[in-house]
Amino acid sequence: MNHASSPEAVARRLIAEYNRGLPDWVEAVHAETTEWIELPFLGGAGRSGGRAELRKAAELQVANFPDRRMTLLNVVADTDQVALEVEWTGTAALDTAWAKKGSGLTLRAVLILTVKGGRVVKEVDYVIAMPA
Repeated sequence: MNHASSPEAVARRLIAEYNRGLPDWVEAVHAETTEWIELPFLGGAGRSGGRAELRKAAELQVANFPDRRMTLLNVVADTDQVALEVEWTGTAALDTAWAKKGSGLTLRAVLILTVKGGRVVKEVDYVIAMPA
């Protein structure tokens, strides 16, 4: 495996693409057949699906929090998996279930990625809200 397709390199590319502010980060790093699981968060049931469902979630997030950003806090990589600890911040562009328009939101998340051929084939997200 070359360095650019290593799990850690793909994970770092995911963060960089995400922080560009567009939902295109999904296609930039995820395989067409990717599996996505977001565990229950802030009273929600959680979400899951493939790349199309992840793209829809990314589009909604960009609309609700256009300035959202992930900061990488920790990375642990293995042969085909990587765990990322990130801090997510954003300002609500409108009232949402989690924040009032104009208020900031800070989350802490762990993303577990499985990487094959330089693409994410599985993403599992564990997200918690941080105190205001």
